[in-house]
Amino acid sequence: MLTEKFAFSTVRGICVAAAVALTGFTVASPSLADTKVLQTTSIFGENDFSSDVLRRWAELVAERTEGRYDFRYHWAGSLVGNKTLDGMSDGIVDVAVQFTPYVSGDIIDLGVLDIPFSFPLDAEGLAAFHREVRPFVTEIYNDYGSQVVSATPIILANPLTCSDRFLSDEEKWSGAKVRAAGRWHSETIRAWGGSPLVISPGELYSALDRGTADCTLMVYNGVNSMKLYEVAPKITRIDHSVAFGTINVSNTAWEQIPEEDRKIMLEAGDEIVTWAAEETNRRLEGIIDEMAAAGAEYCTPTPEEFERLVAATDGVIDTIRDQVTDNGAAIIEVVDRYRSSVITQPTVGPNNACP
Repeated sequence: MLTEKFAFSTVRGICVAAAVALTGFTVASPSLADTKVLQTTSIFGENDFSSDVLRRWAELVAERTEGRYDFRYHWAGSLVGNKTLDGMSDGIVDVAVQFTPYVSGDIIDLGVLDIPFSFPLDAEGLAAFHREVRPFVTEIYNDYGSQVVSATPIILANPLTCSDRFLSDEEKWSGAKVRAAGRWHSETIRAWGGSPLVISPGELYSALDRGTADCTLMVYNGVNSMKLYEVAPKITRIDHSVAFGTINVSNTAWEQIPEEDRKIMLEAGDEIVTWAAEETNRRLEGIIDEMAAAGAEYCTPTPEEFERLVAATDGVIDTIRDQVTDNGAAIIEVVDRYRSSVITQPTVGPNNACP
């Protein structure tokens, strides 16, 4: 692993190889005279869907730059935990899968992207929404030390995953301790009638197992890759958007990348959007079936309950609306246009009524 102050390195033949032995650098191949090593991280494990999306982008970049970049992966938060934005600003991280819930408490302009049912999940609507929002998200993150190279669908829908109950109506929500990823998830859980707890992904399995949390907001790919269904098998299918993911390159690294390679990175980032949007829907059914075979149980609330949940989130969005800058207002304007077309019933997999 690299030392923190040398996250973005240029490997230059045998001379640098000698320096590597002293500083802790690792070199993929001494024969690559100009391979730039990019320290790359995600909070999710290497088998997660979001990690597949990241690798697809990185492989396109590596191929089109003829191997000029060596992406060194640090999975499951092993480099900086969920502090990826700070890691890029501090020069520890070069490339990161960045998720809005971990920063939107402070960067209010991103907050609306964390509110459930804010954008559609069908492949066409999902891709279109990501492309419309990208310019504003790019400006926001640039002010915090990173360049968005891809605003791509990178997570699946979000259900409610619980150890001992289905969260199927207001009464079931009362008193439920529900894990949240950040400020706006917490506000949403309160609006729905639960008691939010902010717990990091790395501690979530044990928190559900011990009863520290009864339930969690967590996307299907996370429930599956972290095997949360083993300790929380009751899954309420409210299947909504819950966060916005991007692939970011730190400004420190970006400044050292030639213009021709920047163009390749951005083009690859745009190219994967349609594929990723289609893949989120294709993968969902398989993950649902896989977890069902391992003991997960599913149910879908009534239309009246969906109406209650959506109405409650309207108030949370209005709270954000009053605090944003121009970029945040632009994102909310896009959300307002798409929100009316959001489907509030599962369209893939089992659709059984909750008991």
